[in-house]
Amino acid sequence: MNLYLSSYGIPAPRELEKLLNITLQAAKVALIPNAKDYLAQDDRDTKIKAYIAKYLQPLGLNVDVIDLRGYNDLVALEKTLRNYNLVWVMPGNTYVLRYEMQRSGFENIIRELLASGVVYGGGSAGALVAGMSIDGVEAIDNPVFAQALINEGLNLAPYIIVPHADNAELSGLLPSMQAKHLDKQCIELNDSQSAVITNDRYVIVDAEKSSRK
Repeated sequence: MNLYLSSYGIPAPRELEKLLNITLQAAKVALIPNAKDYLAQDDRDTKIKAYIAKYLQPLGLNVDVIDLRGYNDLVALEKTLRNYNLVWVMPGNTYVLRYEMQRSGFENIIRELLASGVVYGGGSAGALVAGMSIDGVEAIDNPVFAQALINEGLNLAPYIIVPHADNAELSGLLPSMQAKHLDKQCIELNDSQSAVITNDRYVIVDAEKSSRK
């Protein structure tokens, strides 16, 4: 089970290549944009295009946008996602994203996909939902935009994932998550860092160094 989690984009592309075991240029990416579902359609489309242009296209990634709102059938969604090497989940509103992952059945098939060799990756909200819980994210994200409040994470890794640990504008997130999860281990990621998780062991990587836990 391989995860690549970050605050923004893909700050350590070579580490992602190692997980994929192919070049980024050869990888097929399913981009999950549903953290942006709270936006008006035109604004949502603009944000998705801008994200792809800024973070994914410069790395040569072959990207298809897979909107979970178009799926009500687990079999169809799983069949679609099996065509990709990487499922990458965009930033946005964490609660909106988590709701759609439940409604569409994504939460029920992602573990099987990872077991088959698909890599899960995500930035910000996409990283937060991969952990054990998102309780505490209300410090930066408004739950009111989600049709149902779901605090449980996907539990793809036995940690609480906390991006933006050094971001002054989002400074409320880290203490909020820490306060809600005193009995759990947090992976704190600065905006320039990523966590590479393989079989529940993680490496924090940035431009200067990596530390293994």
